Amino acid sequence: MQETSKIQRQVTVTCENGLHLNPISQLVRRAVSFGSTISLSFDGRRADVKSAFDLMLLAAPAGAVLDLEVTGPDAEQASESIIRLFESGFPGPGLPSH
Repeated sequence: MQETSKIQRQVTVTCENGLHLNPISQLVRRAVSFGSTISLSFDGRRADVKSAFDLMLLAAPAGAVLDLEVTGPDAEQASESIIRLFESGFPGPGLPSH
């Protein structure tokens, strides 16, 4: 039986235009590669990070602090991967991360 972990952290939206299509698509692509349940919460709303529609409904602007919650057997790896995306500022294809 695999052990299930739960990790809770906070991440900040560093994209100038908030969570828009490019960062949302990067988040979804990254999240679906993990078996864990990954969610972000902002302003009383909660989104499944594997759902672009859910993430759009968060309407998180630049500077927003989001609550990240990851639950599952690969929670540690999944949370670190999602956190790295936020810390990198979601670089586009061929663009260096900052």
